[in-house]
Amino acid sequence: MRKVVLWIGMSFDGFTSDPNENLDWLVPLATTPEPQAFFRKLRQRIDTILVGRVNYEGFHGYWPAVQNDPKALPDDRDISRWLDEVPKIVFSRTLREVTWKNARLAKGAPQEEIGALKAQPGKDILIQNSTRLTQSLLALDLVDELNIMVAPVVLGSGRALFSGLKKRIDLGPAELTRFDNGGFVARYEVKKPA
Repeated sequence: MRKVVLWIGMSFDGFTSDPNENLDWLVPLATTPEPQAFFRKLRQRIDTILVGRVNYEGFHGYWPAVQNDPKALPDDRDISRWLDEVPKIVFSRTLREVTWKNARLAKGAPQEEIGALKAQPGKDILIQNSTRLTQSLLALDLVDELNIMVAPVVLGSGRALFSGLKKRIDLGPAELTRFDNGGFVARYEVKKPA
């Protein structure tokens, strides 16, 4: 069965964005060769992306133009092409339509939508950076694996990945991938409640 896999950047103190939703602290880590290679390998396992409204709007406003930008890094052009082609399921209570190629709004409740996706043949399903969506899917036991890229920075405040969770989530053994710039990726399986 397909897995729902999270890929997200986080500060050392657990924030996925600063108080103003900025990621300028993450970009220097994420755009270096080692994290790029890690994400390239992860993308090989994925054929569907889940995003919330905020990331859909941000990604759609930025990534489509990158694939034809001669000044863009080759890895960024690859990510742009991949994001354009891969099916994207957008979870939003406010959007009435999505216009990005291969994107559609989720039709039902997350349990129904993700249950149907997992039952279909295919590769794994990626939650792409969406903190609020991740929180809601973790609360519903719909996330199977965490891949958290931890940046060597302490923000002190911002949007916390695990804030507001109402229950304990047990994780399987960690796999750590360290980067020369001080960052690392922690990969965990999410243990399902008995």
